[in-house]
Amino acid sequence: MCALAVLRQSMPKTVYADMRELGRCLVIGGAGMLGFEIVRQLAAAGAPVRVLDLQPLPERDLDGVVDARIGDIRRSADVLDACSGMDVVFQTAAAVWNVRIAREMYDEVNVVGNANVLDACRRRGVRRLVYTSSMDVVVDGRKPIVDGDESLPYPARMPRDDYSRTKIVAEKMILGSAGPELATCALRPVGMYGPRDKYHLGTIIGMAKKGVSLRLGNGSARFSHAYSENVAHAHVLAARHLWPGSAAAGQAYFICDHFPAENLFDFMERYLRALHLPVPRRSIPYPLAYLLAAVAEVVAPRSNFNRFAVIQTCVDHTFVHRKAIRDLGYHPIVSREEAFNRSLAWLRTWAGPFRISS
Repeated sequence: MCALAVLRQSMPKTVYADMRELGRCLVIGGAGMLGFEIVRQLAAAGAPVRVLDLQPLPERDLDGVVDARIGDIRRSADVLDACSGMDVVFQTAAAVWNVRIAREMYDEVNVVGNANVLDACRRRGVRRLVYTSSMDVVVDGRKPIVDGDESLPYPARMPRDDYSRTKIVAEKMILGSAGPELATCALRPVGMYGPRDKYHLGTIIGMAKKGVSLRLGNGSARFSHAYSENVAHAHVLAARHLWPGSAAAGQAYFICDHFPAENLFDFMERYLRALHLPVPRRSIPYPLAYLLAAVAEVVAPRSNFNRFAVIQTCVDHTFVHRKAIRDLGYHPIVSREEAFNRSLAWLRTWAGPFRISS
């Protein structure tokens, strides 16, 4: 049985039927972790799908099913061409937080690129735009967030890290553009993981492969996670509930999973054990970790060990998605156990730099 047929059987029947009502869909960033899951769900439901990405699709099972185009949201002509004839645009492309990315890239992709998307939607008559934001737009780096919801404001001062700063600018721009001709909404996934995740799972496992076996903090901090297929499902639901004047128009939504948040290192322990990698036991207290990270930013500015990472690990960052339940009818479609199994299967076959083996 082909991969699309398997996915179609696993999807709730009502979701499968309703997806086809979306019309013609463009997924910008459709070769990425989240974007590809949106593409797969739309294609499995029979919706016409086009992809715009810098990279080709990561798997061949959608060849001949999806109109995949190579392009860059920094080039307005690429976006205009891709938006032609589309009814819905899912904008998932972003310059993701990475110390190795040049600072100007964040503004070029996350700000200018999204301005290009808005302009193309207006000029091509697209009526619905679902934008992938981030939980980081409300993180100020100074105080914990426990069961945070959409009432949380943007930070009073712009964050120092360019990823969070430009995501705030982009979200404000896109939500502020909602009107009678174009309905927009923003989804804020919490710590997202799953197949093709080279940032969240990949970073921790990469450190373990290098022999780094340390925990940060005392283990009490909690961090919310969301599996990529569940986040993709939320995006499709958002498109179904989005039209000019709808409850979702101009709104932002946190997207989480349905199981309690846990400490990041406790979350990762199952993966490390399954991959026969060392489980961190020694810990560095939060104040010391923060001080060391501040020093590391000076002496090793391209290191993944920095204050942003320490804060995210040692301070509570938990969220709820009651608003998405109310307005979008969102509930995760993949269980915690199945999400673990699918993520682990991908990690075991990932032919990347970590050469993971069981």
